[in-house]
Amino acid sequence: MIDMVAISVPFMPEYVHQVGDNAFLDDKFIAEKFGLSMEGQIDYENGVPVVSRLRHKFESIPSSFASLAFKFVNGTDFKCYPYIKIVGNPAKLLQGHNVYGSDNLSLCIQCIEQAFCFSGLAPIEYLDWAYATVDYLDVTYTAHVQNRETALTVIDAIGSIKIGQKKPYRDPKFKTTTYINKGSRHSQQKIYLKEDELNKQISVLTRKYAATKLNHLKYQLLQITSPTVREYAYAAVRLESRVFACKINSLGYSTSFAELRDPAYQTRNPDIIQNLWLDSFNPILKAFEGATMNAHNHTEVFEALKLAHFRIKKDGSHSYTKANKLFDLFNTITTKGYEHTKRTHDRATWGRRLKEFQAAGLSLAQLMNFTGEVSNVVPLIRFINVDFAKQLPADFVEPLSLREQYQRQPALLRLVS
Repeated sequence: MIDMVAISVPFMPEYVHQVGDNAFLDDKFIAEKFGLSMEGQIDYENGVPVVSRLRHKFESIPSSFASLAFKFVNGTDFKCYPYIKIVGNPAKLLQGHNVYGSDNLSLCIQCIEQAFCFSGLAPIEYLDWAYATVDYLDVTYTAHVQNRETALTVIDAIGSIKIGQKKPYRDPKFKTTTYINKGSRHSQQKIYLKEDELNKQISVLTRKYAATKLNHLKYQLLQITSPTVREYAYAAVRLESRVFACKINSLGYSTSFAELRDPAYQTRNPDIIQNLWLDSFNPILKAFEGATMNAHNHTEVFEALKLAHFRIKKDGSHSYTKANKLFDLFNTITTKGYEHTKRTHDRATWGRRLKEFQAAGLSLAQLMNFTGEVSNVVPLIRFINVDFAKQLPADFVEPLSLREQYQRQPALLRLVS
């Protein structure tokens, strides 16, 4: 599913002042036409106030189903031309929740545009939509596991995996979440427990509705507390990747808003969402491949090593010298930890040993989860099954576009900003 979209829309050139390489909008124009509140720095020169570093923080446009965020940038960051940045969650805007949702790129891209235009924030003729670009897409798929405990084990296990440049990060404030590549400008991954996030949303919305009795909060609560939504969120491990424009382009896809909003683009590139996600998560998921045993049952491990690595001697008997050496190395990993043991080997030798372990049925993820701590006991994880064909409930119906919903029920989608 497409979980978040960020779009930058430049202003029409006739409203922009160009001085050398700098392009900017007049502050008075911004205040009069858009009514935006700016913040900045005031310095005094000879007692005269001089305003500089004006900037606009993200503002929220709430609606019946979800909020849309936007901010005005007056050509002060890496995009030298002034623009409006719009960020929104198409799944929430279209259906009131993002527990599951559409991967229809055109529907989701147009949803962000339509939600912004419906806001009445400013006459849209000031914006040059033909040159708008998509800054990033959040693409998300779900793996359902047996229960919450298993889900937490999966998240903990992924938090111990280091593949190339992909480094995990755990925020102590969010114990049910693992981040990978946090801060990267190419792609960032997040693996988390969806049920906990949903319960938190329900709690926050319940308090807000109790205090305000606003209808749009009531509609949102109805959607996220439906039995289908609650059932789908149970034991759901979410694997989410924020893919930035440079990575999207490097994979051969366009970031032109005009192209991506056209249904014909996804017709020509039917696997774009899956491919963006797979580029981010394939290295991580491959670490779980090959696991066929409980890595904490040493007898089982030793027998598997003997079965995979033996030599038949001239007299017909079996030699298990290699299996014995591998088992000694395995014991070192379990007691001193994967990283410590890895540092005692050269890269080529260590790579061969890992392949020999995998040939016996031990996955890279299982080995990496040995940290040398006595309390570090992670049960067997055979695989994380992300089934692309089962990302939606059986009764899912793709929502109508925001424009069609607005035309059918204008009161329901009335923006309250």
